[in-house]
Amino acid sequence: MINLRVMIVEDDGFLLKKIGKVLSREISHIYTFKNPIEAIKKVEEINPDIIISDINMPEMNGVDMYKELKKNNFDIPIILASAFSEPEYFIEAIKLKVKKFIVKPIDLEELVDELRQFEKELLNEKEILKQERMLMIQSKMAAMGEMLTNIAHQWRQPLNTISICTSNIKLEKEFGKIIDEDNTLDSMIENIMNSIHYMDTTLNDFQSYLKPNKLESCFYIKDTLEKIDKLIFSQMRTYKIEKIIDIEDFHLCNYQNELIQVLINIKKNAIEELSHQDKERLIKISTHKDDNGFVISIHDNAGGVPIELMEKIFEPYFTTKKESGTGIGLYMSRQIVENHLQGKLTVSNEEFVHNETIYYGAKFQIHLESLDEY
Repeated sequence: MINLRVMIVEDDGFLLKKIGKVLSREISHIYTFKNPIEAIKKVEEINPDIIISDINMPEMNGVDMYKELKKNNFDIPIILASAFSEPEYFIEAIKLKVKKFIVKPIDLEELVDELRQFEKELLNEKEILKQERMLMIQSKMAAMGEMLTNIAHQWRQPLNTISICTSNIKLEKEFGKIIDEDNTLDSMIENIMNSIHYMDTTLNDFQSYLKPNKLESCFYIKDTLEKIDKLIFSQMRTYKIEKIIDIEDFHLCNYQNELIQVLINIKKNAIEELSHQDKERLIKISTHKDDNGFVISIHDNAGGVPIELMEKIFEPYFTTKKESGTGIGLYMSRQIVENHLQGKLTVSNEEFVHNETIYYGAKFQIHLESLDEY
């Protein structure tokens, strides 16, 4: 038995009954509809794996039905049946990337074979998605460990401030001094409140990053880059890395948390490479719009990626960091950009100029389409 949920839409009642009866012997779940409008209403409830539909139907043709499903974010594979008397629909259907055309009268044995092959493809896709989810979890867990280290670094100074201020207040009280004559107490309290506010804001930023968020949101790229600066501030300061900013701010609608994860992965790699060199350490962040959408660039002066490794750095588990590397950061970054952000992630070795000095290093670029810009 083929384990699929198949929706059949056919306005010819006799043919619909025949197809449904034959397929029900081979397919675990069959749902039949004479009316495409009724079928659309039931899609969310049934959640079919695939749809088989006639093209030419009186109330709504099969192509328009598929367009309506896509409009409502139902990306379900569809097989369209036609007697090749409706050529006006073919070009539109091809643009919509229908899975297959079958010719009427339908060869039901051939259709069953097609569905059996589709089941195998679906199982393979599910296995790939399962593996990607596991890699995503590993990547997130590694990120959580680093984020906790960053929290410790970034909280150390405000905690020290709070400790000093509270100790001073205690001493002033014990010695009976009138500390408000020169507003010393007010100043200490203000320092404490500012430190607490900073810690609270930092914690919210970390929680927001670690929280799984699969909803699109609209945001400005400048605000997103500022969030990233907060998350890796301690690492930049520890290794005395100078940040060069060349930002054209823009508004886009996409998965912000996923974009943040990718940018952090790339910047962490740059920091790792720069930490090994004694000369000036630079990371240049630039953004701009072009005819195809938005481009975000991260460019360091660590000498570039060795040519022989250029094609390998996006492979899973490939790392040059020996014991400290997992080899999934850049792999997951490309997967996220291509599969979630609907963009492209590239790398090249290039020069850039700063303060009239030429520097050379790896340049990662994220290309995002502007179709969803508001």
